[in-house]
Amino acid sequence: MGFFPDDYKRESDAAPGGKSEPNPKYFEFNSKNLDDGQSISFRPCGQFESGHVVTGFQYFTSDGRIRRFAKYPNDYANDIGLTWAAKNASGKELDDLVKEGKDKDRPKKFLSFVAFFPDRKDFACVTILQKTVRALLEDILDMEDYQFMESGVANFTLTAKRKGEKIETTYTLAPVLKVPSAAFEKKWADAKDRIWLPALYEGADPFDGKPDGGKTSGLPPSRRDELGADHEVATTGIGEDW
Repeated sequence: MGFFPDDYKRESDAAPGGKSEPNPKYFEFNSKNLDDGQSISFRPCGQFESGHVVTGFQYFTSDGRIRRFAKYPNDYANDIGLTWAAKNASGKELDDLVKEGKDKDRPKKFLSFVAFFPDRKDFACVTILQKTVRALLEDILDMEDYQFMESGVANFTLTAKRKGEKIETTYTLAPVLKVPSAAFEKKWADAKDRIWLPALYEGADPFDGKPDGGKTSGLPPSRRDELGADHEVATTGIGEDW
């Protein structure tokens, strides 16, 4: 019998400068979740009206906290953190960035939705910050074949793949038609009330469930056509047995 559990990972065993393991409840298109050449599959579940899709803007504060808003925030200047360039600058280089107004970061658009990951054997919150990846998802949802069942479960799965490193990194998002089983639809029915993504706007845990009287915030996710007009993205249309 020991103090630590059998699967405890010692800090001294971690490689210096190595990346920390990602939280299995969350997935983002970044190096924490996918290495060059790696791919992962998942099935979107839920929709905006049910509190399982949210969109808006986010930024990290100067003390490292993440803040999310349904609409673009206007009073972030004194709260937002530095840009990557400013964090790695000093002396005159930093002074020049400050003078040019390039020291502070800007809020970034995000889209988050619930999906089931067979590799993780659980539901997770997927967040997309990259414009190119959001456009890939929008194009998929525009196709007639890819729809959502009455249960709120997608009739397709998505495979995300990463290629390249740093500024050369690109992601692909490929759909595969795969009607969910009755057992999986029941799995979602049993889990959906325990997940409430609008909690992200409050800095709370979305896996604590829907609060009493909870309502969705903001507008449904949208895309812009060639003329710049907004169109609602068809989110109502967004292991073993999955």
